[in-house]
Amino acid sequence: MKQRLCVSATAAGAAMVLALTGCSSSTGAASQSKDSLVWSMWISGTADKAAWQKVADEAGGNGGAKVTVQGSPFNDYWTKLRTQLGTGGAPCIVTVQSLRAANYTDVLRPIDTYTKSSGTDLTAFDATALNGMKVDGKLYALPYDTGPLMMFYNKDLFRQVGAQPPKPGWTVAQFEAAAAKFKASGKTMFASTVEDLNLESMILGYNGGRVITSDGQLDPENQKFAQGLDWLSSLVKKGGATQASADSSADDNAFVDQKAGLYVDGPWSLLQQKSKVSFPLGVTTIPSGTSGPSSFSAGSGFGISKQCKYPEQAYRAIETMTSEKILTSLAQQGRAFPARTAAQKTWYANAGIDGAESVFTVAQKAATPLPGNKQSDQLNQLFVQYAIQAVNGQATGAETMKSIAGQLAQ
Repeated sequence: MKQRLCVSATAAGAAMVLALTGCSSSTGAASQSKDSLVWSMWISGTADKAAWQKVADEAGGNGGAKVTVQGSPFNDYWTKLRTQLGTGGAPCIVTVQSLRAANYTDVLRPIDTYTKSSGTDLTAFDATALNGMKVDGKLYALPYDTGPLMMFYNKDLFRQVGAQPPKPGWTVAQFEAAAAKFKASGKTMFASTVEDLNLESMILGYNGGRVITSDGQLDPENQKFAQGLDWLSSLVKKGGATQASADSSADDNAFVDQKAGLYVDGPWSLLQQKSKVSFPLGVTTIPSGTSGPSSFSAGSGFGISKQCKYPEQAYRAIETMTSEKILTSLAQQGRAFPARTAAQKTWYANAGIDGAESVFTVAQKAATPLPGNKQSDQLNQLFVQYAIQAVNGQATGAETMKSIAGQLAQ
C-alpha cells in the first residue's frame, strides 16, 4: 500500500520526494539504551518529520523511553530498510506495510507474547487491519491505519463533461461510459498508475485477476491479470486515461492539476488531497466488472526489530503510538484512517466530504486484504519497469507478465 500522505502523499504513497536533511540518519542500536529508542518511519519532509516526532514524544511520556523518529521518503524507505535491519544500526521500532510484512519476518520479532503479557485489547482494532499485520498466524506489528483502495474524483469535471457522478458500486461499463464523455469533451478521466496496490486493485475490480493469491503465493503469469493490463492499455489508447509513469506521484498530481478526473488512492490520503485541490472532491468505489464489487485493502503498523535490545520498552512505546488518543489525533490531522475502530468516527467528522462514510462502508465490505509475499518489493519494482510498457501499449499484458515472471524466478 503506498501511503500517499507520506509519499506525496502515499501511504504511500501520494510522492513528495524531498531530500531530507537528517531524516535518513543511520542512527541505530549502538546509540540506543533502555531509555532511548529509535523509530524508523517513511517521511516526506521536515513538516512530516515534525508531526511524527510528536507521536514519538507521546510514546516517551509517562516514564517511557524517549523515542526519536528517523526515515526517508516512502520508496527510498524500503530500499534502505532491509540493509538497516541487517546491521548493528537497526532501529528498535519499525514501520511496516501489511503487504510487505512477509518480506521482513526474518528481521522483525513476532509480538504476540508482548500483546498477551501487556493485556492489549486486540479487539479494539479493525480486524482487517490486524490480520494484515500477521504472517503465518503470527502478529508482527500493531496497526495504526487501514482502509480499502477507492477512487477520488473531481465533481466539477464530471459535471462539466456531462458524466454521471460515480456512485458506490458503479460498474466497468459505467466507468467506460464516463471516460467516453470526458474524451468527447477533450478531457482525460483516469490517471493511470503502476503502483502495486493501486494497479492490483484496479485489475481485481475489473475481472478478479491477481498476481498474489489469497494465501500469499505469487502467480505472475495469471491470465486474468494480464487481460487486466490490456484493458488499462485500451483506456490509454482510447484517450480515457493518461499514460503510466515511473513517477509514483504522477497520477495524484494529474488529479490535483485537473488533468484527470479521477484516480485510485487510499483513505490515508483523502484529507490531505482535499486540502490541496481547488475543486469539490468526491469519493467512490473502484468500478466492478465480471467479478462484482471488489478492491484490495491494506494498512501499516509498528513492529520491533530482532536487533532491538529493549523489546519490552519498544512494545510499550508502540502501545502508546497506536492508542486511541494518538490515532484520534492522527485522524484529526488527516494522517491516517485509524486502525482502531473507536477513532474512525473522528476521521469521518473531520473529512467533511458528503457520503464518505457510506462509500467507505461499501468499499470495505467488498475489500479483501492484499497479502504480502517475500518478493513484494521486487514485484513492485518490476511493475514500474515492465507494467508501464503494457499500460502504454508497448507490450501485451501476457508478454509483460512473462517478463516479470522471468525476473522473479531469478
